[in-house]
Amino acid sequence: MLTRVHRFLPLVCAATVWTAWAADPDPLFLTATNGKTNFLAVVNTRTKDVNYVPTGGAGGASGNAGGVAVLGDLAAAVNFGSSNVTIFVRRGNSMAATGMITTASQPVSVAFGHDHLVVLGLTTVESFAVNGNRVAQNRDGEASLVAGDGTAGQVVVFNGGAMYSETSGDIGLVSFGIPGLIGPSVPVTLPAAPNNNTPLGMVGRGPNVYATIAHSDLEALVVNGKIVSTAAGPTPFKDSSGNLTHAPCWNALAGQFLFSSDSPGKQLLRYLVSDSNIFYDKGNVAQLTGSPTDLDIQGALLGVIDGGDGVTSNVSLFDIDAEGELTLRFAVKIAGPINGAAII
Repeated sequence: MLTRVHRFLPLVCAATVWTAWAADPDPLFLTATNGKTNFLAVVNTRTKDVNYVPTGGAGGASGNAGGVAVLGDLAAAVNFGSSNVTIFVRRGNSMAATGMITTASQPVSVAFGHDHLVVLGLTTVESFAVNGNRVAQNRDGEASLVAGDGTAGQVVVFNGGAMYSETSGDIGLVSFGIPGLIGPSVPVTLPAAPNNNTPLGMVGRGPNVYATIAHSDLEALVVNGKIVSTAAGPTPFKDSSGNLTHAPCWNALAGQFLFSSDSPGKQLLRYLVSDSNIFYDKGNVAQLTGSPTDLDIQGALLGVIDGGDGVTSNVSLFDIDAEGELTLRFAVKIAGPINGAAII
């Protein structure tokens, strides 16, 4: 389990959407080394080569997902320790830093959508206009978070705007206006206790957002700002002392399959989803050596990061078949508490 001391979180437990991906011979998996001097680690998913590109900032994010996001040849990575986000553009089989934007609060998660980059910080959510491979230096929208208590977890973009989690107990919705995000944040009503414990990871597709309520062992489907369906994960999810043994944490979509990282169980879970329902399907579709903390899917390729032995982390890449079964392509080790997962 991961914690950020100054945020007083108990766990750890990313997400994105099934998309058609251009026929590139070498898809790249991106994550950040997340140290005091931050680097974007670029993993070639065919050759296993890894190269490191400086972000120019400081890492330090934890208890979050979506620390790296991509759109076409464009990528963004958070620098929590220096309150900025580095912008990258793909150059062949690597990435080049092309700019940096300063954020209103320390950033933990980024997402592209509605011709904007959306940045979730500890107390704010902001939007920056995107034009081609350029991201505007100045924000064009900003809203305060529902709680703003330093427990921000992840932000995603969907047809209705942007949605974010605060692990202390809130999911917030912010709309897009002209030119960018407009407040105030609108809270999504969660189930009654004890089924509202630690909203965490989410993934958006069309008008839908699939969100975890991690310490209640629940996946939830949010439509039009309301939860319309929930599904319990592996049971029992606590031991006799009340310690978590399972928790769906961060999400990624592949067609009708939703894969979620079970951080305490060191595995990936699989759910079946539609526009109106969500069902728990299968546990242990992949077993990992450390606690998984973020994942991404592009096409039939799934990439996930885990904390490894606490000193060296792991990137594992899986091929997804038509039945939603995973086959390990390969795994590589990266020094440091890596953060963020995206495939470009």
